[in-house]
Amino acid sequence: MSVTHRDTEALRDEIVHTRAELGQTLEALAARADVRTRARASATRTADRMRGFWRSPTPWLMLTAAAAATAAVLLARGRRW
Repeated sequence: MSVTHRDTEALRDEIVHTRAELGQTLEALAARADVRTRARASATRTADRMRGFWRSPTPWLMLTAAAAATAAVLLARGRRW
């Protein structure tokens, strides 16, 4: 059984494809193993999310409502601050 030029090219193409997949797999594994970078990225995402949260009026309205409710309860009980 002889190997034709077409078989050789197909085998080379398969090797190139397999090497590319292996490279992507190694990059993914390296990224997962880099705990420091992942922790920093997570902290940055959380900080950005919290900055966005406090920029909206909703948390401020909730704080104001809670303060007003507390003041109303304290005044209703006749306590001084």
